[in-house]
Amino acid sequence: MQNKKKLTIFHIYRKDGSSIFLHPFSEPGFLLKLDNDYEIVGKYGHEPRVESLTMFRNDLYRLIESAVKSWINDIRFIPRFVLSAAVFLIIYLIAAVVIRDPIPVIDELALGLGGSIAMFFVLSKKDQNSEKSSKKRLYLRLVVDKIVFEEDEFVKEVEEVLHYNESIDRNGLINSISIVDEKSFCNSSPEDIKQLISYLDNRFSGKIYRKKIENLENLEKNKISRWAEDNKIDLSLFVMYKKLKKKINT
Repeated sequence: MQNKKKLTIFHIYRKDGSSIFLHPFSEPGFLLKLDNDYEIVGKYGHEPRVESLTMFRNDLYRLIESAVKSWINDIRFIPRFVLSAAVFLIIYLIAAVVIRDPIPVIDELALGLGGSIAMFFVLSKKDQNSEKSSKKRLYLRLVVDKIVFEEDEFVKEVEEVLHYNESIDRNGLINSISIVDEKSFCNSSPEDIKQLISYLDNRFSGKIYRKKIENLENLEKNKISRWAEDNKIDLSLFVMYKKLKKKINT
């Protein structure tokens, strides 16, 4: 039997009761890769509320719509372009024969471009509602609907570390950024830690973080402090991310 590629979705409760879902599906095109070779599981520490799970599934449905739209637009671009170009030529030639005007070409070009653009958008709309597009959309929705969440000790530990980070003052949190308790994350598998880190890598990949993340061992605490003061960084989550990175490297 072929070994399936395992994907884990992590639900993390914050101290204030809000939820974080960490997953790979925000990456453009990732959803389109899903097939029977993948096994997707959801893991939580404290059981998520039903409304949180519903909102999460709705978010995934929106990502599916966007992914399928981009996918069908890409694979059908050349046929749409060719047909639109043909419409332009036909309208241009007919207009050149029918319309008599003192300034040749201008009217013909305007009519041809208008007709070709209209044809392009009509074909695009038709592709979005095509059987191929509908089947892809339905398949991905079924994949999402099959995701089941289960309780996990590692996620509980992640929540405990995050809640602790959220309970102490900013200076204390910044000073603890390089400290990792040897007992932290002891109920984890390397695969889970690596997947969670990869999701956080994407979350913290913006230009605000990029230069500092390139050299995680030499973070400037005063810079982190200024980011936190400006509310440009989720400091509690970022420090937990740092601790996970240190844990996997020890």
